[in-house]
Amino acid sequence: MSNDGLHEIPLPLDERNLAHVLSAVAFAALTSRMPDARPRESTCWWLEEGFVLKTAISQASLLDAADAFLRKLRWVSGIGGKEQGTFIADNELGSNPFISLAGNGQESSPFKTFAANQEPAKDLLEKQRAKLEPPSANGSWLFQTTFGISSWGFDSRVGSHAYDRGFSSNAEGSGDRDPIYTAVELLGIAAASFFAAIQGWQLDDNAVGYAIWTQPISVSLVPNAVAGRLDGLPARRYSVARRGGAYGSGGAFRFFPEAILETKRLRKGYEHRNKPKRS
Repeated sequence: MSNDGLHEIPLPLDERNLAHVLSAVAFAALTSRMPDARPRESTCWWLEEGFVLKTAISQASLLDAADAFLRKLRWVSGIGGKEQGTFIADNELGSNPFISLAGNGQESSPFKTFAANQEPAKDLLEKQRAKLEPPSANGSWLFQTTFGISSWGFDSRVGSHAYDRGFSSNAEGSGDRDPIYTAVELLGIAAASFFAAIQGWQLDDNAVGYAIWTQPISVSLVPNAVAGRLDGLPARRYSVARRGGAYGSGGAFRFFPEAILETKRLRKGYEHRNKPKRS
């Protein structure tokens, strides 16, 4: 503990993994909601080793708060396709990360990775939540695993050997199944629904981009920082394009692989300053 009474909580998250970045966003947001954390003084940043929160609560209290919030998550179906609906947590209304807000008329977002016959509640959220062990029962709460259930497709560690062939490793009928990182899955969908305007991360029909900062910032600024919308804040920019869907744009079981560090902004429609001129 430092002289100001704040703890540094190191979280071994990988900035190249979209699910880990979303998990960091969720932890920062939960910290900002906890009076005991002294949120006005709490800061966070990224190191090569992972994500760091400096706050007044302990890591155990942070994980307990995260676990409690994840158990409140529910999906309320809407009218239309299986992706129509919204997330709620008690009386709090989230958003729908599977719907695009792009001005080009695109209806679904890159974050909609599950198959058309899958239901977000029954086939994903409820099964993941049922497998989630509390921090008191699992010393590696953040990296607990389970098998045989579907992923939201945000975690680059899950399913690549099968997804690229157009089917899910957890539905292929073989004994070679990929583990699902239960807490990371739920943290990722919670961040995408409640804690970040992820529609603003969209680069094109299949790609998203985000920013990683290495200087301490207030936890309340994280939604803007991760979207690359804090002027003057040095940041590393990443982009990641959804893969899978071996049967075309309608193919199922898409996922996000490891993100790529960019030296230029790749947002569609931008002109690169360093683009060589034609002679």
